[in-house]
Amino acid sequence: MGRRVADRARLVAEALDASLTLVHVLEPMSEAMIDPGLASLMREHQKAEAEKLASWCAERSSASVSLEVPKGTPSWELASRAKTADLVVVGSSTLDAFTAGPVARRVATMSNTDTLIVRRQPRVPYRRVVAAVDFSEASRTAVDRSLEMFPEADLTALYSLPSRFDPVMSEAGLFQEEVDASRGTRLEAAGDRMAEFSQQWNGTVRTMIADGPPTEAIDEVVRRRNADLVVVANRGATATRMVLLGTVAEGLVSQAPCDVLVAKAASAFRRP
Repeated sequence: MGRRVADRARLVAEALDASLTLVHVLEPMSEAMIDPGLASLMREHQKAEAEKLASWCAERSSASVSLEVPKGTPSWELASRAKTADLVVVGSSTLDAFTAGPVARRVATMSNTDTLIVRRQPRVPYRRVVAAVDFSEASRTAVDRSLEMFPEADLTALYSLPSRFDPVMSEAGLFQEEVDASRGTRLEAAGDRMAEFSQQWNGTVRTMIADGPPTEAIDEVVRRRNADLVVVANRGATATRMVLLGTVAEGLVSQAPCDVLVAKAASAFRRP
């Protein structure tokens, strides 16, 4: 996973003409009751492996590559360094690539800059990107960031019409035919909103309306289009400005079948 993350970060850095800093955090071992001498040996091994990875990456990259090996908690150290970075790139999990681990989730939540979570083995720059939108100003960030970072990619702005209100309509006394008719009307309205929402990108962005719960609908579109990346703003229309990670962003971080970029939208939240 470490090489997978480094290789994707290399491709992104080269495309953006940016420098790349690889960070491997040495976690405390005292809670595992490991002998200090053995802990020191293990840390030296980890540092040597990190240096090998940095050399491997530098040999293949036109970007400037450096290495940092701090001690501490991985999520905290990465979020701290994000304050002076344009992008943080992390792996989904060392145990299961398609399940986001605690470090990836915490970094996406804590970081004050964009976070790219790598699941797949990178081979080429991102070619097919899906940006999840809900017509809010925050969700415009997902499309804008996609165009800025991956201008050569085929970009689709995707809106999914939520279905969570349909059972309430039935419980309120509407017949199923009326619920279905209401949903058809709302899908048409969503199409109109999408046309208005996407005007500013002047035809450079494909648009799509999906029917169903956002996370599941996005998952289906990603698989059908064989997308390389999903981009989502950290919060959407239903989140307050104090929310650090919205429901859809959290669901995609955990479940999306491809890499996920969490784009940070402006927020009123201030960290102490």
